[in-house]
Amino acid sequence: MLAAPIGEWQNGTMSLRIYNQKRKFKNTPEPKGVAQKKSHRGNLKFVVQMHDASRLHFDFRLEFDGVFKSWAVPKGPSLNPQDQRLAVFVEDHPIAYGSFEGLIPKGNYGAGTVLLWDEGTYVERGSEDRAQSEVAMKKAFAKGHITFVVTGTKLNGEFALIKLKKDKGQKAWLLVKKRDEYSSVKRTSLLDNRSVKSGRTIAEIAAASAAEGKVWLPKKGLQKKIAPSRIKQKKPILLKRSTVPQKMDLSPPIDKQPMPRKLKPMIPTISRTAPSGKNWFYEIQPKGLRAVAEVEGQRVHLYSRSGLPFEKKFPEVLSNLSELGIHAVLDGVVTTSRGHSVYVVFDLLYLNGHDLRKTPLRERIEFLDSVKFSGAWVRRLTPLTLDSKNSGPMMARNLDSVFQSGISKDWLTFPASVAPLQSNGITRPFVSKKTPSKAKTSPPAPQFQLEEPRLTNLDKIYFPEDGISKGDLIAYYRNVASHILPYLVDRPESLNRQPNGIAAPGFYQKDMTGHLPRWLKTERVFSESSDKTIDYLVCQDERSLLYIVNLGCIEIHPWFSRVGNLNSPDFLVIDLDPDDNPFDHVIEVALEFHKLMKQIGAIHFCKTSGATGLHIGVPLQARWSFDEARDLAESLCRVVARKFPTTTSLERSPSRRRGKIYLDYLQNRRGQTLAAPYCVRPRNGAPVSMPLPWLDLHPGLKPAQFHIHNVPGLIQKRKDPWLGVLGPAIDLEVCRRKVQKLLGR
Repeated sequence: MLAAPIGEWQNGTMSLRIYNQKRKFKNTPEPKGVAQKKSHRGNLKFVVQMHDASRLHFDFRLEFDGVFKSWAVPKGPSLNPQDQRLAVFVEDHPIAYGSFEGLIPKGNYGAGTVLLWDEGTYVERGSEDRAQSEVAMKKAFAKGHITFVVTGTKLNGEFALIKLKKDKGQKAWLLVKKRDEYSSVKRTSLLDNRSVKSGRTIAEIAAASAAEGKVWLPKKGLQKKIAPSRIKQKKPILLKRSTVPQKMDLSPPIDKQPMPRKLKPMIPTISRTAPSGKNWFYEIQPKGLRAVAEVEGQRVHLYSRSGLPFEKKFPEVLSNLSELGIHAVLDGVVTTSRGHSVYVVFDLLYLNGHDLRKTPLRERIEFLDSVKFSGAWVRRLTPLTLDSKNSGPMMARNLDSVFQSGISKDWLTFPASVAPLQSNGITRPFVSKKTPSKAKTSPPAPQFQLEEPRLTNLDKIYFPEDGISKGDLIAYYRNVASHILPYLVDRPESLNRQPNGIAAPGFYQKDMTGHLPRWLKTERVFSESSDKTIDYLVCQDERSLLYIVNLGCIEIHPWFSRVGNLNSPDFLVIDLDPDDNPFDHVIEVALEFHKLMKQIGAIHFCKTSGATGLHIGVPLQARWSFDEARDLAESLCRVVARKFPTTTSLERSPSRRRGKIYLDYLQNRRGQTLAAPYCVRPRNGAPVSMPLPWLDLHPGLKPAQFHIHNVPGLIQKRKDPWLGVLGPAIDLEVCRRKVQKLLGR
C-alpha cells in the first residue's frame, strides 16, 4: 500500500475509483470510496494513520476536493526541519477513512493493522479559512509545493509537501517540518505510537479486533461477535490491592516500571445532561488550576496541563507533597482556601514502581484512598454522596475507564441540577436545594475547558549565561500578567521573536497570517509605509500573553494607541537613551524633566527601559494626535537639552551624538512601539523594564537590579507607579504654551 502502480496516475490526481478498485468491501472493514460533498464549516481535516502492512509506515492525509489526498511516509513525520522524509503519493481516500482504525485481514490490499496516530485540522499557510484553503491547496498541489499549518494532538505548526521534479512517476514528494515554535532538532522519536482515538498500540488494536469479532474473512464478511465472557484476552498488568503496602513502603518491586514524565492530563467532555447507568463515579468539580505532580520522595515536580512549572508558585503544596513518603504521579487541581493554595487530588497514575495508567479508574480510586494526605495544603477530592449539597458544576468518570491524555468521553462535566448521585450501587436523580426542580438553569462554564496555548520546548535555555529557560520566562509572565496586561489590551503588537534565545539571531513579525487559535485576536491595519494590510496580534488576556511568549517573544512591544483610535496616542513618551554615559547622568537628566513637568503642570511617570535608559510617560487619553504629542515632546526635550548641552543631544544619528544621552521624542508616531512595563529585555541577567516612583530615582540606582527573579516579589508590595499613563490626561494646549514661553517663542 506504499504506492499505486504508475499507470494509475491520472493527470496529477487519483480518483476514488482507484481506491474502490483496490478493495473488496465484503472482505474488509474499510469504508467504501464515496466522495464527500464540500463542507463550509470548520477548517479542513488532516489525519496520520500508522499502518502495519507488509512494511510499517505512516499514511499522511490532507482533506481537500472532497477527499483525503494521501501520502505514504515510510519513516513517519519528523519535527526536525533538517529531516526530509520521503512521502509517496498514493490513491485518494474517502473522508470516512479518517476515523478508520482496525484490522485489514490477510488476502486484502494493504492487509495489516491501522492505528489513528494523529488527527486535527489545518489551513493553507496564506489562507484564513476553509474556503481560501481549498482554493490555495488546489493551486499549490498542481505546482507540487504545498505549505500548510496543522493543529493536532501530536503534530502542530507549519509543514510542507514538495514534489521531486526528477521523479518520472510523479509520486515522490518530501514531507518537511518548517522551523517554528513546534520544531525540534532533537534526534529522538517524535511521540508515543499510541492511538489518539483509543489510546491503544498496534498490537492492542489487532488483539482487540480479533477478540471483539471485528474480523473480516474472505467470502464470509463480518463474523458474529463473540460473547464477552468467551473472549480470551491477555490481561493487562494491574497493581493488585494487596501489592500496596499499608505503610507505603518506598522499596520498589523487582519489576519496577519507570515513572511517566510530563503527562498531558485527561480532559472532560462538556455535557448538558448527566450520564446514565451505574458505572459512573460522581464528584464536585473543583475550581482552580489543573496540575500534575511527580513525587519522588522529597523531590517534587508540579506542572500545569500545558507543562508550565508550578514549583515557585505553590511552595506550600510542594512542601506537603514532599512529606507523603511515596513515589507517585498525582492528578488534581490547585484551588484557593482561606487565602492559601491547596492541591486537591482526584487521580493516581503511578505508585511506588507501578504504572497505573492502564488500570481501571475503580482500582485507581482504591489505591488513592490508601494514600494518607496529612498536610494542610494537599487533600483528596471528596466523592459525592446522596446527602451532598452542591449547586456548582459536577463531574462524572467512568469506573471502567483507563487514563488517556486529551479530551475523553469517559469523563463528563455537567450542571449540578441534572446530576444523579450514586451510593451503594443505587443511582438517583439529584436536585440542588438551592434550585427548584422545575427551574431551568444554564450550564455553568466548565472549569477545565478553557483552551490554553500549547507551550513547547520549556527546557530550552534562553539566557545562556544565567541558565534561564523558556519555561522560566513563561512562568515569569504568568506571575506578572495582571500587571502587564493593562498596557497590552487593545493594542497592536510588533513581535520580536527570539525562539533560540538571546545568543542567536531573532526576527521581527508584524503580520499574523496562517492558522491561529480561535480565541487569539488580530486587528487588520493598513500600513502606508509598506502599502499593504497587516494583521497585527492584539494581546487581550493571559493566554494570549503566554501564546506570544511561547512564540519566542522575550520582550513585549505594544503600540502607543489602541484599536478604534489608532491615530491618537494614550500617552507620549520621552526615551532617555545613553551612549556610554554613566546611569547616574541619565538619572540627573530625568530629574530635570521631572522638575520641568511639575513646572508646566504635566503629570508624568517614570520607568527603566530595562536596558540602559529611562522612559518618561505623560498621559493623553487619546485626546490629541501623534503630531501634537510629538511637538510637545520635542519642546520639552529642547528645554532640557539647554541645561545639559555637553551630555545630551537631540541628534538622531548615533555617529553625531557619541558620548551623549539621546533625548528621543521621535517615537511618538503611529505604529511605533515601546517596551512594555514589566517586560523582560533580551540581555544578560534578564532585566525588566521597571516602573519606579520618582522618589526611588537617585544616584546609585542601576537598571540591572530589576530582573526576572525579583520583580514578581517587588510588585506585590506596592501600587503600580506607571499606571497613571493610562489615567486622566494633561491639558496639552496649556502645557504647550508654557513650554513655548520657556523656549522664548
